Amino acid sequence: MRPVGVRVPCPRVNPLDGPLPAEGGVHSPEGVRRIRALRFSHSAVVTAWRQREREMLGLGADVALATARSWNEGGKVVSFEAGDDEFALSARTLGTHPSVFVFDPRPIWKLMGRGDWDVFDFHEEPGSLAVGELLVLRWLDMFRRRRREPRHKGTGEAPGTRRAGRIPFTFYSAQNIPKHYPPPFRWIERRALKTAGGAYVCNEAAGDILLRKGMQGIVEVLPLGVDLDHFSAVEREVPSDPLRVGFVGRLTENKGVDVLLRAARREPGIVVEIAGAGPAQRELEELTRRLGIENRVIFRGFADQADLPDLYHGFDVLAVPSLPSPRWVEQFCRVAVEAMACGVPVVASNSGALPEVVGDAGVIFPPGDDRALALALRTMSEQQALWRDLRKKAIDRAPRFAWRVVASGHLDLYERILSENADRASDDDAGSSGNGNDGSEDVPDDEVGRPANRSGGHEHVLDDNTDRTSNRNGGKRTP
Repeated sequence: MRPVGVRVPCPRVNPLDGPLPAEGGVHSPEGVRRIRALRFSHSAVVTAWRQREREMLGLGADVALATARSWNEGGKVVSFEAGDDEFALSARTLGTHPSVFVFDPRPIWKLMGRGDWDVFDFHEEPGSLAVGELLVLRWLDMFRRRRREPRHKGTGEAPGTRRAGRIPFTFYSAQNIPKHYPPPFRWIERRALKTAGGAYVCNEAAGDILLRKGMQGIVEVLPLGVDLDHFSAVEREVPSDPLRVGFVGRLTENKGVDVLLRAARREPGIVVEIAGAGPAQRELEELTRRLGIENRVIFRGFADQADLPDLYHGFDVLAVPSLPSPRWVEQFCRVAVEAMACGVPVVASNSGALPEVVGDAGVIFPPGDDRALALALRTMSEQQALWRDLRKKAIDRAPRFAWRVVASGHLDLYERILSENADRASDDDAGSSGNGNDGSEDVPDDEVGRPANRSGGHEHVLDDNTDRTSNRNGGKRTP
């Protein structure tokens, strides 16, 4: 329960905590208007993560996607492979940081002009260079579309000139730590928050931050999705000695694998399997030797998506010992959801969105506390009834993250953005007829290019939030 007097920004129950949608509770191909959406996402270079678009197509929408030609995901460079995804194309990128890269604008420009789109969806952080680039291209596309409009014979003006060619857009954010960015990132973020029709976030804190920064449009919480056909539980016995504890993820300092290794030293009855690669691997291997547990720790290296279900099925417990820092906390944690879908209980630190994602399907311990982690793992090993209960809750919780549910949430958001956009167009037409103002929010204003007041606080450098990586709001999120 929230303390009295604390602002509750989300008037609806978080879908991660509330009841699951009924069988007919998501869009059906018969019930959804044929929305035409153009999405941009560098992370969709991963074939499995384009399931969102496949489900949207299955729900009756027209969807096209532009992604990166190649990108480093989870410590490995992944190259785009279209396969059967005819809706997707790739573009070269310049830069490797999620906030400091741009697409080759030529294929993006062609794609924007190729269809009569209802909405643009920028699956990038609002302060990123990529969003800045996409906003500029969207603005230029507006004028291209206006030139295509037929003219009235009497006035020579295009019908609906005030809003002709302006396509509403939405963006994604996972940033759950308040940060103030230096120019030009701050200007890009300010422009995106001011002009977006909506935004979707994968944790509640990110939505709160957008609102505090002045987000004008709709904000909804939508989780990242998981393929429940790929990740599913199998029949198995309760854990036996030793307890097999798994870790899956990039091997970096903030993932807290060293905490898991120290917990393993305290508990001789566990075996640790580490699947992942990254800059901290050599240091972690050396720590394993210093702790004298090399015979109980297995470094498996990077694991492909195709191999992950079998990997999870071999775990008794998944450990997510992430370490929060002033610049980073967990934003979602897709591996926790994958493990739950496979029937594996999760033991996770209290970092960022982890308690929100795991819910009652696991155990939460204080970050960095190897003693508490060791105790949680021992409890899992000794109390079989608890393990069975958490396994059942994990399996029951996983459908909240199904791609079908996520795709339906996107279409709901698009519908609401288009509805509010149409309402504003009607109000503007009624209120400013004949005043000579075309009402366009797309023309850059002085605010965007004006340096912000530097007395507002410390400016943080760009963060490394690259997690893979809902409270679906019934209306605009309000204080």
